[in-house]
Amino acid sequence: MNILFVASEIFPYAKSGGLADVAYSLPLELRKENIGVYTVMPLYNQVDRKKFSIIYSGLSFDYYLNGIRHQFDIFCKEDSQNEFFIYNPILCDRLGLYDDEYGDFGDNGLRFGLFSYAVIELMLRKKLKIDVIHINDWQTSLLALLAKTKYHLSQKIVLTIHNLAYQGVFPKSLMNELELDWDACFKFSGIEYYDNVNYLKAGINFSDKVTTVSETYANEIQTSAFGKDLDDVLRSNAYKLSGIVNGISSEVFNPKTDKFLYEQFSLESYEKKYINKKKLIENLNLEDSNRPIFIFIGRFTSQKGVDLLLESINLIRSYEANFIFLGSGEEFYTKAFDSIKGRYKNIHIEIGYNEEFSRKLYAAADFLLMPSTFEPCGLNQMISMQYGVLPLVCETGGLRDTVSDFTNIDDIDNFNSGIGISFFEHNLFWFNHALAKALSLYSNKPKFEKISKHNMGVDNSWTNSIKKYIEIYKG
Repeated sequence: MNILFVASEIFPYAKSGGLADVAYSLPLELRKENIGVYTVMPLYNQVDRKKFSIIYSGLSFDYYLNGIRHQFDIFCKEDSQNEFFIYNPILCDRLGLYDDEYGDFGDNGLRFGLFSYAVIELMLRKKLKIDVIHINDWQTSLLALLAKTKYHLSQKIVLTIHNLAYQGVFPKSLMNELELDWDACFKFSGIEYYDNVNYLKAGINFSDKVTTVSETYANEIQTSAFGKDLDDVLRSNAYKLSGIVNGISSEVFNPKTDKFLYEQFSLESYEKKYINKKKLIENLNLEDSNRPIFIFIGRFTSQKGVDLLLESINLIRSYEANFIFLGSGEEFYTKAFDSIKGRYKNIHIEIGYNEEFSRKLYAAADFLLMPSTFEPCGLNQMISMQYGVLPLVCETGGLRDTVSDFTNIDDIDNFNSGIGISFFEHNLFWFNHALAKALSLYSNKPKFEKISKHNMGVDNSWTNSIKKYIEIYKG
């Protein structure tokens, strides 16, 4: 079986979020199962061609749409014939992947429409023997529509929704720009969305199978509370919808081999985790390495529950605990966090994203804060567990599927999933109640360390999920 795996970002070449991590690790795990996988992504300007040995493949072609010539150049890895990169100036010559300081690029609909065309043309011109085309999120969803209405491909199309909040809604003028069939496509069961076009909706309607990244989220998005105006579409396609929780790379996120840590450690050398904690406290000029460390790593957006974090500042500044926030995102929240920097001795804030610093945080932390309003899957909670961290989460989506509250566990020794602190009602009272539970648990060092060690042993790899994907491909 051969899979063509298509994504708008793949780690380590380009990354804006968890999609890139999944687009790296899932194909890697599939190959371990003797599944042939070709990956395709745009060759953005920010991709370091020299560092990653990306070379011109020898294939270039023109494609005319609405009387306009679009040129595409195909690149590949020098030492691999199964990783492809598509270059087109409209698609790739940008300072960001999807946006810049002024917001989303106004021609994103055209950019990723061209990408979808180019992927199919690449497959046909390279004569790749493909059984399944696996597309991801709105950026690649138009491929499903093209495959069924224009190219009439025989390959099975599988769409994975990583976050329903991002749908790719654009003016209907794109129907002409991309030469889409109005009769076949511009309708409720196609791409039409309140007299606009919606790429993700098209992907849902035209794909053979639709997956999302946790079982709970698959159920949630069929309701009006979480469906983001597509719940009726998802309910009508429920027969082909399933939830498969993401895995993480146990090779990348492994405290035993992680080169970014102050001191590598494992279950057998658990005490070395405290070396990481002590050195981080010293380097950030925080107080008392015996205090618990709470970290937040992620985007500063309402989805991630940062309103609760900001509203809690006046409380947590008096706690005998250290809080470290690493992230960037919406301007309002970024400015709010920036205004707090340096004001309190037990709160450290870093604006931006730094992979090395994030690993140091995982290695040193006791608790991870993830009070998300909704969370399709979440990777941070699973990554943190590998480093002996207890996630503090709101019970939604993948967080509910991967983290159980410690007060509900009678026998830790015979429990297979992650353990942390959870709360159900998303408000300030219950969030601070969860913080109080965490502080109380930390004061019981033997019990805290038992749970910390338990989390290090939890299997958050792709082992189980990969089997479910293979069933989807074959089904």
